[in-house]
Amino acid sequence: MTQVIQESFSLNLRVMRAFGLYLPNKHTNLHKLRAYFMYLFCIIPVPVFGCLYLLIEEDVDLMKVSENAFLLAEMGCYITKFLPLLRSSKEIKECILYFDAPQFRKINDTHREILDDCIKICRRNTKIFLVSVAAGLVSWAVKPFFWSKYRLPVDVWIPFDIDFTPVIYYSLYVCIVLQVSYAAFSSGVTDPLIAGLACQATGQLKVLKYNLQNLAKSANVYDSIKFCVDHHNAILKFVKSYESCFSMVVFSQFVGSVIVICVSCLQLTMTEPLSFNFIAMTMYLIPMLAEIYLFCYYGTTLYDESDSITEAIYMGKWYDYNENSKNALLVLMERAKMPMVVTAGKVLDLSLVTFTMILRRSYSLLAVLQNYK
Repeated sequence: MTQVIQESFSLNLRVMRAFGLYLPNKHTNLHKLRAYFMYLFCIIPVPVFGCLYLLIEEDVDLMKVSENAFLLAEMGCYITKFLPLLRSSKEIKECILYFDAPQFRKINDTHREILDDCIKICRRNTKIFLVSVAAGLVSWAVKPFFWSKYRLPVDVWIPFDIDFTPVIYYSLYVCIVLQVSYAAFSSGVTDPLIAGLACQATGQLKVLKYNLQNLAKSANVYDSIKFCVDHHNAILKFVKSYESCFSMVVFSQFVGSVIVICVSCLQLTMTEPLSFNFIAMTMYLIPMLAEIYLFCYYGTTLYDESDSITEAIYMGKWYDYNENSKNALLVLMERAKMPMVVTAGKVLDLSLVTFTMILRRSYSLLAVLQNYK
């Protein structure tokens, strides 16, 4: 494992490996079987039996739906979100470890400073996001202890009465909390990892722009330009692989987020302010907004940095170069005119515009649901 990846995502990869979402280098069929078993046991049951409850149970009002729909929508989107991590584990591992290529090595102090900043950002985002996920999970899991009768933290269909014995109730409670915890912490490490890879690509673009601005310091300008072209092509190849590996992962999260944000805000309007349920729902909503913001923010920075490569070339001392070097720079400038855009599901760009669109769609859906209160 490269030093950059190890320093940036060591916590993420350890948790993903423990949860079966990142297989060892020398994995066997037993590792794959374990990964699929954890996926099937921890991801599938809650949304399936929760939806069955809402469909089968009689006299289900809007309050009951809002109390369950936010979690069921989130767990439902995890079905399609985590499946690519299992089915394309080899390609995803290659994408994560892509920065081991020679084009991405640190050459001077400026390169080290740029990449060290990226490492710090990735580690900071992971820690903050995990803390917010843990806080939201705990606030959700302890809600049943404030209720007057036996009731699970999320309503699911079961073929017997959970009031029959405390042993049955607490067994189901622990099972559901463990399943939701698996999903929450899996998302809590994969989302900062995906956003962090875009941050690393942005850092490499900053290194490329620095090299292009300081070509005059090189002993052989033309060879330095060739290295920059190779560097740019390597970044383009990474972005293509990045989108291929994580496009459906991010798209699934976007679709689920629209429903979750809408239902969470609806429940906030139906809950007494500053009550425990109000605080718990707020703590759940914060990481939900944070994860889609991370995707959109670093998608925007990737676009902005790639869109300013031609400006970096222009800011160099290109007028002192020979004709071959000038022509090579012109070719690179033509190639760099098309910014790097990462899409989610080939439908939505990862940008702050998409983030605001998700908020608007959530508000529109909230306005529709409020008419049925």
